[in-house]
Amino acid sequence: MERKLKLTTLGIELAQPDQFPHGCPLLKAWRGAYSPAFNQVVQETFDIVETQDADGFLLPSNVSFYSPERLHEIGTIVSQLQLPSIGFDISHERRKPVWLDYIIRFSWYRSLHESGVILSPAFLDSDGFDLIVELGIRDWQPMEKENLPSVSFCGREGGTLGLAIWKMIPKSLTRQMAANFFCGTTRGIRATCCYPLRVDAMQIMEKDHRIKTDFLRRGKVGMGPSVQGNRRQQFLNNLQHNAYALCVRGTDNYSWRFYEALSLGKVPILIDTDCMLPLEDEIPWDQFIVRVPSTRLQELPERLWEWHSQFSPAEFCELQRQLRLLFERLTPARFYPEVFRKILKGHERIYKNV
Repeated sequence: MERKLKLTTLGIELAQPDQFPHGCPLLKAWRGAYSPAFNQVVQETFDIVETQDADGFLLPSNVSFYSPERLHEIGTIVSQLQLPSIGFDISHERRKPVWLDYIIRFSWYRSLHESGVILSPAFLDSDGFDLIVELGIRDWQPMEKENLPSVSFCGREGGTLGLAIWKMIPKSLTRQMAANFFCGTTRGIRATCCYPLRVDAMQIMEKDHRIKTDFLRRGKVGMGPSVQGNRRQQFLNNLQHNAYALCVRGTDNYSWRFYEALSLGKVPILIDTDCMLPLEDEIPWDQFIVRVPSTRLQELPERLWEWHSQFSPAEFCELQRQLRLLFERLTPARFYPEVFRKILKGHERIYKNV
């Protein structure tokens, strides 16, 4: 049995403690403030201390929560330790500080990729977006293959103003801008290009007779777990009753729906806005999902039809089972211990007998 990994925060203060009193996700789970499964595995895998005797340094709060001046001061201290340094910046898009060896986040851009960036599966205050648990399904089974691919979407379009502006801009430009880092850091452009990209994709599929579409447009209303009642149930039903799920970026360059779809064994149709996916060096994602670059959106119907046609009924059921297994690998309770052991594997003290 491998011993616990020891991480040090060096006693560095939390940033924005009034709003985020428990710190980064790992520290929060170590303190028992996340979901029970995540809390347990983190407490069994890690010891978090303030001394220098550790396997690595953990920045206690998200990178973006510290001022640039404070990050520089912390970097000066950490650089003298000669320990691997790890920080979270979960739902922010900010470049990695030079002194930080690894930065973990939900969202990033392939064209800006740099060493040390780790893409995490998205999650909230739960052990991942496990809709089987939310729906109370005890005996999950894959869907039978249909003659025509059925595609779900229930969610935000971008609002009246954003859609009005989007209609006046050439689609070739908005599809390109939705994949641009500048778009993610500029709220107005983001609302004009990223959310309406969903409408763009839906309109293209609705015009093709080879695709069964089940689209519920919700204007400016998001459909995340914080939305409850009938709206949430409509979202769950919409995703559950179709074999494919349209997954397009929102505020940042990733999709919650991508992971929700995986949890139900649904095939994500990822509109690729220069995005990266977790564990791309280990998971051959293009064997499991339909991925279409946003700049080639007009190819979406043909690519989907070709994808759907290649599977026999038995193979399509097996694909759905594999998608569910991928989701289980990407829950926080499994993902973070594996990633941290991989990060720290080269540190000689990890495998010393204690």
